[in-house]
Amino acid sequence: MYSIRVSHHKMSFSAAHFVLEAGGCERLHGHNYFVEIYVEGPVDDLGMVMDFRDLKRDAIGICEKMDHRFLIPGDSEAIHFTKEADCYRIVVSEKEYVLPMSDCVILPITATTSEYLAEHIARSLDLPEGLSVEVCVQENVGSQGCYRIPST
Repeated sequence: MYSIRVSHHKMSFSAAHFVLEAGGCERLHGHNYFVEIYVEGPVDDLGMVMDFRDLKRDAIGICEKMDHRFLIPGDSEAIHFTKEADCYRIVVSEKEYVLPMSDCVILPITATTSEYLAEHIARSLDLPEGLSVEVCVQENVGSQGCYRIPST
């Protein structure tokens, strides 16, 4: 089986978030996230698993949507948010945040951990059929979460 690995300085995003912890909500903080993608499968008639450029372009577009945003886990049962005029009111544990909608992105995940961010990116990629993909999201040097989708 063949594979390709891609990373690029534009396959990154800076974002704010918080995660739930035992007894409440971790403080609001941010990271400079870096994304790496591994794709495995057979080569095509040109000898490629897929074109590096297509994969990078797709990943950069996904990262741009999260860059300089507050990440909201839209599928969380513990984090509640409502729209108010042009703002989101976010309530978790005993904390409340009010942020402009333009500064937020609601993601279809239950928590904004690196693991779930990797899953979101992996599921958002436009890949040819028959390939497996693993996405890793690094939030600090030496700390990354990964998600793998096996080939179909």
